[in-house]
Amino acid sequence: MEKLLEIQNVTKTFGKFIALENIDFNVNKKEFVCLLGPSGCGKTTLLRIIAGLEDPNVGSKILLEGKDITDSPPSKRNFGIVFQSYALFPNLTAYQNIAYGLKNKKLPKKEIDERVRDALSLIHLEHIKDRYPAQLSGGQQQRIALARALALSPSFLLLDEPLSALDAKVRLKLRMEIRKLQETLKITTIMVTHDQEEALTMADKIVIMNNARLEQMGTPQEIYEFPKTPFVADFIGTVNTLAHEGTSLAIRPEHIYIVNEEVENSVKAVVKGMEFRGAFYRLFLQMLDKNKYQVADELLAVDVPASLVRKMNIEKESIVQAELPQNHLVTYEHV
Repeated sequence: MEKLLEIQNVTKTFGKFIALENIDFNVNKKEFVCLLGPSGCGKTTLLRIIAGLEDPNVGSKILLEGKDITDSPPSKRNFGIVFQSYALFPNLTAYQNIAYGLKNKKLPKKEIDERVRDALSLIHLEHIKDRYPAQLSGGQQQRIALARALALSPSFLLLDEPLSALDAKVRLKLRMEIRKLQETLKITTIMVTHDQEEALTMADKIVIMNNARLEQMGTPQEIYEFPKTPFVADFIGTVNTLAHEGTSLAIRPEHIYIVNEEVENSVKAVVKGMEFRGAFYRLFLQMLDKNKYQVADELLAVDVPASLVRKMNIEKESIVQAELPQNHLVTYEHV
């Protein structure tokens, strides 16, 4: 794939506080990249540096199509930005909010009108063009903010936790719309989020950050199936952490199987808790053979299809055999 953006050795300090430390990665054309990590890890600071709203330390470089834009002002970068707070003008209608940036570019009235109408059509909100932000729902306001950024025909779209202020149902619907829009327009996008599910479902590539550093980068599948550090394994989804013969291991609850009889790499355990999750149950098992594996949280979480739980008559205090397949056990040198 063709590289569009290169982040090279990006470091940022505020006095003695290190916000970013030696961040390196590339973004390809048409790619949707999520910067994912806990609060305070530096992901928003990185986005602001990419946008030109924050200056990195000396030695940092940002290249766009091979050209150094590290010192270029935001107006020269042709990036569309959508903030968490929407940042809509309360005294302007939806139409006027979208047109605002186009007017600043002194485009002809006819072209402004065409672009605004096209943007409203993209987000399916033509019918609310004359309403003010106070008359719009949170989801509608976010889509207007997105349309305002897209109307400028940016070469790059930057999203700073655009869905965090919305309720769960609206967030789910809007993330599907944003991804579909990005694929339709083929616009390269970087989105900051702390929501693992958002990153897993929306991104082509995830950049996981922790304590100002890049922890791991890869496709959602790579990050989930092959986490390189205990932090990544624990941060993305649910994971069981175990110790075995001096090594630290990790395995996902859905990768552990309840079997009818003892097999290689299985352990006998007693069911200490059950949570009904609809299509499956999450079982919490206490291993009876404490010498084989030691579980960090004492109980082993296992996801079992509801139909199998019923078929095997599994209930609290049942004795079961849990298989931990070798190909799903991730090994770490350090805990």
